[in-house]
Amino acid sequence: MSSIIYLIRHGETTWNRIGRLQGQADSPLTLLGTRQTEAVGRALQKLVKNQQYRFWCSPLGRTRQTASIICDVLNFDYNDVIFDDRLKEITLGERDGYANWQALLDDFPEEMSIRADDPWNFAHPDGESSQMVQDRLKPLLDQILEMSGAHIIVAHGVVSKIIRGIYLDLSSNEIFALTRPQNAFHVLSNGSVKMIGTNLK
Repeated sequence: MSSIIYLIRHGETTWNRIGRLQGQADSPLTLLGTRQTEAVGRALQKLVKNQQYRFWCSPLGRTRQTASIICDVLNFDYNDVIFDDRLKEITLGERDGYANWQALLDDFPEEMSIRADDPWNFAHPDGESSQMVQDRLKPLLDQILEMSGAHIIVAHGVVSKIIRGIYLDLSSNEIFALTRPQNAFHVLSNGSVKMIGTNLK
């Protein structure tokens, strides 16, 4: 049996709403984020039906909150969720929780100029590059794909893009161009990726 992955980004958080950079810092879901997650759960329920599946999740607070809501919708035991550190969002190191992207450009122009020249390999002080995130995600994705069957993964925006990039063997520029919706999820199956939307913005 081949593998199928249902890849979900957490719902909108309070920091998402104001444009604050999260990285591995955290903030809770907004009311909209909760509704987005419920809608994703209902759409997912129609696809998984009575399938047996494993449920994987980043251990950060916003993904735990998202997973808990989806577990309620699917009637899946939250205690059976597999929390894996490799699914954590990219960390911006000293810049986790920074006010917004423009503030980074204003406060660290030289640093951000270096990033502009090679965004894939750039890391903020004590942070990770996209390449470093890919290096920690690939063994996990390989492990999941070797298991076959159905898998639900609740993770983050950058992580979701890189997982899809690994799966489709995309270039770094192609990965950067991917979207990271919070009102939809992606199905990875048979070497292709399909986005499943909901009626929430």
